[in-house]
Amino acid sequence: MQLVILGSGTAIPQADRFPAGYLVCHEDRTVMVDCGPGTLRRFAQAGFDLATLDAVLLTHFHTDHCAELAALLFALHSPRYAGRPPLLVGGAPGLVGLVDALTAIWPWLAPRGYELELRELEPGPFRIGPFAVDAVPIRHTARSLGYRLSTAAGTIALSGDADECEELVELAAGADLFVCDAAAPDGAKLEGHLTPGLAAAYAERAGARTLVLTHFYPECEGHDLRAMAQRRFRGRVVLAEDLLRLAVGG
Repeated sequence: MQLVILGSGTAIPQADRFPAGYLVCHEDRTVMVDCGPGTLRRFAQAGFDLATLDAVLLTHFHTDHCAELAALLFALHSPRYAGRPPLLVGGAPGLVGLVDALTAIWPWLAPRGYELELRELEPGPFRIGPFAVDAVPIRHTARSLGYRLSTAAGTIALSGDADECEELVELAAGADLFVCDAAAPDGAKLEGHLTPGLAAAYAERAGARTLVLTHFYPECEGHDLRAMAQRRFRGRVVLAEDLLRLAVGG
């Protein structure tokens, strides 16, 4: 089981960090969590092909987490992807309205030659191939979701954007990798987001093994984010970078 970071940044343009996007891969199945601007370029740079993408899960509908969905659907409209397996796109209620609005503006986003399943998700469990997935409500927007993806190899949990909430402990409980918002340094918290120290405190309470800090605003530059987290978390701390790969299990 593998995590590939497609984007570790935010809506603020940075030369080395694209907005949010992550791949969780196991055997021959691939799930993308969030689809921010530039995600498809990073997807190609990481050596993946859209013909093999199984699902996209959106944590919420802010532009830096879902804007590339339109580009993805347009790419899949190409005849080269005709006959590919069905694509699941999941997110909170409002997803169908979002895609309907995009397709009304750009009719060529409608699926051609493949099946598109739009699934509006409530908190709780569901499956995507070998992945047992849990959607957990997270404090950020009114309907934000974090996701736990588990296989026999282990568990990867992703918070999406997150503010302080007890559900983060449930989300990350026993996770091998906990990918968590740490948008600004300790002492400079942004509304709707966490800091390295806050993320670390939740990871410690949850018993996560590795904490992957991500979603860095430019304000993080020049700060020792790892040290901030290590004061409150006894496990391994990783600072996300675009195209970084992390493995879980054998």
